[in-house]
Amino acid sequence: MMPGKSSISAAVVAALAAFCAVASFADSASAARAYNGKYSGDKVYRFDITSDDQVALVNKMVKDHRLDLWSHGAHLGKVDVRVPASALPLVKEPLLNKIPNEMIIANVQDLVEKEYAHSTNHSRKLDAMIGQTDLVNAAVTASTVFSDYQSLATLSSFLASLPGAKQVSIGTTYLGADIPGFQFGTGPKKFVIDGGIHAREWIAPASVTYIANWLATTTSQTQKYLDAFTFTIIPVANPDGYAFTRASNGDRLFRKNRQPNSGSSCVGTDPNRNFDNHWSQPGASNDPCDDAYYGPSAFSTPEAKAIATYVKNQGAIGYIDFHSYSELWMFPNGYSCSAKVADYTKLLAASQKAVAALKAVNGQSFAAGDICNTIYQASGDSVDYTYNNLGVTWSFAVELRGTSSDPNGFVLPASQIVPAGNEVVAAMDALLTYILGSTGSTTTTSTSKATTTTTSTKTTTTSTPTGTACAHSICSTGVALKSACDPCAAKVIAADSFCGSSSWDSTCVSEVKSVCGQTC
Repeated sequence: MMPGKSSISAAVVAALAAFCAVASFADSASAARAYNGKYSGDKVYRFDITSDDQVALVNKMVKDHRLDLWSHGAHLGKVDVRVPASALPLVKEPLLNKIPNEMIIANVQDLVEKEYAHSTNHSRKLDAMIGQTDLVNAAVTASTVFSDYQSLATLSSFLASLPGAKQVSIGTTYLGADIPGFQFGTGPKKFVIDGGIHAREWIAPASVTYIANWLATTTSQTQKYLDAFTFTIIPVANPDGYAFTRASNGDRLFRKNRQPNSGSSCVGTDPNRNFDNHWSQPGASNDPCDDAYYGPSAFSTPEAKAIATYVKNQGAIGYIDFHSYSELWMFPNGYSCSAKVADYTKLLAASQKAVAALKAVNGQSFAAGDICNTIYQASGDSVDYTYNNLGVTWSFAVELRGTSSDPNGFVLPASQIVPAGNEVVAAMDALLTYILGSTGSTTTTSTSKATTTTTSTKTTTTSTPTGTACAHSICSTGVALKSACDPCAAKVIAADSFCGSSSWDSTCVSEVKSVCGQTC
């Protein structure tokens, strides 16, 4: 579906043209050294890893020389690694000459310069106009928005202007910025969709916004979804990090939030390794300088905490977390490659429906499967939490364009926004149809889920146990407590019924202080 166009008055067009002309000279000059030239001479290599020893070697080189794993983790198969120019002499012999590889990007700076030059003439001009109401209301149209990667302010302005949109606040970031969400539809089934929890993955916010535009462009099909669901679209789940990747003196390839780390000069925690499900276990890092750093404690990042709380309070039946890149449509679990979720069969079927519809648009082939067996092990991620802790059955993590054959990695050309958007809309159409066929028209209440661990000899349960109602104290997480267990438990459950009906999670523990005045 091509983005719609709306007319702009001649006066506004003239004003916009004048603005662009005045800014063009300064913009062309600023583009010459995007991000202060910090990626000059950096190269990206694609390694063909065939053994665990090679995985260990890549991990060692990444840690020792601060290489950038574009594949998010070393594993068997194809792995993309950005090697800074300063590290090239240090890794040539121990790494480049040891593992088969090909250089897919000769100079990363060339890519970001090209991207920055495009944005200088498009999104950065539009962003500079935010606040000039007469221009913004006319200029922020679908055709304008999807011509480039936009700032959160521009995306929010556009989303707020869509028919039926209701803006809500999901929470605030470490730096105090609002995390805006936009609701569409009036149905009883709640569905939360976010993008941009990893700052550098710019195609994700663009695609999530594309979904919102599709929903708001009413057809008989989308109206059916709007009557059945209330969607919350969160265009950028990590506003601080996203803004830093867009700043001319920032870091285009930064992934985490902007929270300082005590005792380290490295900034940021990965919010998608900070959720309270198998937090700090394999599939994340204890190194504050690592892109997958899990933080000092579960939910130490305001961004992860805000999303978890919002999804929980919504009683959502669906949650999708959009990322890039790899072209994958996935579902829990990420923390274990042997622990299959109870709803594995229908989540796989739903994912297969989505990727089949997506492929029919442009021929792009997405793989479908559980996270750990499809991409890599990941602990403390959002979809493991929403499924296992909050009982959100339809929990998915999607890796968008590009592909293993695409040499652009995270710096995906803006010309791919519309093709990617058309693909993801087709996938959402198929997915929502499947979900409606599976759930009917009744409202579903979220409860915690069981996860089955399968081995060659036996099947055991590894999720939240169903033991006695008072198996743990109010200051530790575990099974749902009952009001009779403790006077404070009774107060917390009265304020938050989830704690007495599903599980006593970290939110319930934090409510001990706010509700009972006790410190755990």
